Amino acid sequence: MPYVNIYLFEGRSVEQKKEMADKITNVISEVGKVPKELVHILFIDLPKTNIAKGGIIQSDT
Repeated sequence: MPYVNIYLFEGRSVEQKKEMADKITNVISEVGKVPKELVHILFIDLPKTNIAKGGIIQSDT
């Protein structure tokens, strides 16, 4: 059973997450040949203050 962790900056709506979950589930099910009900997706919302890229905190960009 596939598990997918998706890290995002916080701020996506529930509707956006539902759409992402639906599309990602369909692809994994089709390509991986697994039933959709076995695909698990975990959305992890992160504040921009908790991520740095190139030494710069993303809330400063």
